[in-house]
Amino acid sequence: MASAIEESWSKTHTIAFIVFSLSTTVEAYIYSISYLATGWVITPRYLTALLMIWPPLWLLIGGVIAGPLSDALGRRRTLYLTLLMYIAGAVGLMISQGYVMLLVFLSLLLLATGGEYNTVMTAAHEYFPSRLRSRLVFLILNFTNLGGVLAASLTLLNVNPMMQRAALGATLIIIAPLLYVLRRMIPESTLWLEAVGKVNEINNMANSNTSNSPYEYAVRIRLPPTWLRIMVGGLIGWAYTAGFSLLALTLGPYFLPSLTNWLILVFSIVALASGVIIGLFADSVSRKVMLATSSLGLTLITLILALTTNIWMRNLGVFWGLFAVFSILINAYFLTEDTLKSEYWRVIRRGTYTALVRVISLGGSIPVLFASAYIPMKLYLLVDSIILGVGAAASIIWYIVGVETGKGISVRIWGVA
Repeated sequence: MASAIEESWSKTHTIAFIVFSLSTTVEAYIYSISYLATGWVITPRYLTALLMIWPPLWLLIGGVIAGPLSDALGRRRTLYLTLLMYIAGAVGLMISQGYVMLLVFLSLLLLATGGEYNTVMTAAHEYFPSRLRSRLVFLILNFTNLGGVLAASLTLLNVNPMMQRAALGATLIIIAPLLYVLRRMIPESTLWLEAVGKVNEINNMANSNTSNSPYEYAVRIRLPPTWLRIMVGGLIGWAYTAGFSLLALTLGPYFLPSLTNWLILVFSIVALASGVIIGLFADSVSRKVMLATSSLGLTLITLILALTTNIWMRNLGVFWGLFAVFSILINAYFLTEDTLKSEYWRVIRRGTYTALVRVISLGGSIPVLFASAYIPMKLYLLVDSIILGVGAAASIIWYIVGVETGKGISVRIWGVA
């Protein structure tokens, strides 16, 4: 039975939700810039392909650094490390001239947000009551779509590339101090403090209500072995990263340059709206069922897109209709897989293992995104459906042998230490 602490809601919970939501917004905002920037420089196809793999590469590196740090230093302290990098990267983005400088300052921004996003994925499961945890984590992750809306909108509102860079950079410079102020208002995760044995600090935070009660669950469940969780987390994450990127992010630069900004904007708006609805029901829906159904639906819709290429190339209205369905399904899949692969770890290693499965998913997408620049569009879309099919297979494996982690279940029931 949940304790009084578990059932209560405090101002600290509200601030934590705002902090994490702003962080995921910034992550997608920065991630989108590399794809929007394809209109700023004229490059041969292999350099365009390099720009396409820049985001997953540097997000991967950021996660590798931040994951172990968040386990060793704490969730709150790790979040402070990225703010100065945001400002430096944003200023550099605004003054960058040419392809090389663009890559350098984008790498700084992506490194920062890659580390921060890994920490948010890790911490979000530890700050909220179990009865609301799934709903709030889904809604926090859904704010990534707001970041895509903001980045694409600023680019479409400013035709001149120099003005686009100025608008994108200035927005980050304005947001960074706000993030600093808000982060000072949240305490450390009590689950992390408990896991590392800092009992005195837990007692001092007794009234903060930032996580589940230490005495909430006496029963423990046994998770599948670590290797299976790593495999499933890596495969479902890889299917999302590669599958989403091929259709929403790189299809424009590779095949439909005039639609690049619109693809990101339309996807982000549709996904954002659908994600709010999905998130509100996240606590009452099985994580395993949502993962399996969304991944199977994605495999089907991308296969339809591949087989009807000649039809929708003549009538883009057909494409936008199919693309909207894809946006809803991929967002449901994203919210579920990102939540799952960051929640089913013990607290003391959650940051590190979350980073590990992200290395697999982000790193595995890099050769796919690079090589896909050199194949015809129909084959390109068939490859996308195959990739998402791999995600569906991994989702079905988890449905069969995995345990339920949604529906109001506390992360405590598979242990703290």
